[in-house]
Amino acid sequence: MAKKENKKTQPTMEELNRELRGYITQIEALRAEIAVIDENIATYRVAIKTINNLRDLGKGKNILIPIGAGAQIEAKIEDPDRVVVSIGSGISAELKAEEALTQIAKEIASLQTLRRTLEQAIAEAYQKTEELLQKTRELGQEEGKASK
Repeated sequence: MAKKENKKTQPTMEELNRELRGYITQIEALRAEIAVIDENIATYRVAIKTINNLRDLGKGKNILIPIGAGAQIEAKIEDPDRVVVSIGSGISAELKAEEALTQIAKEIASLQTLRRTLEQAIAEAYQKTEELLQKTRELGQEEGKASK
């Protein structure tokens, strides 16, 4: 009788596989989120470089701005120290270049913190996956012995 109760509390191969698939799906979703974060960080870094390059060029310089489909339009830098940045919820604010660079750096730091959190979640999901794989192997061996 005790043997039957033990089998009931032990997960089945199907349950282990279902749980394993769940962790694999979770890992894939977390990786996709990290990819989006990496793209956002890269975009912010381009913005930093662009702000600095425009400041280096200085007031009154002519530049070409891409407008899509390979087309460009000429523009003149009027005030390279004036930058408009998004501050959230679709709202933008005009900041001095240094303030804008600081704001962008804060956004990058925030995204990097989130990225580390997601990486930790992936590591934990991998650990659970390894545990489930071990349980699956053990159960498979038990079932193999029982069928002989």
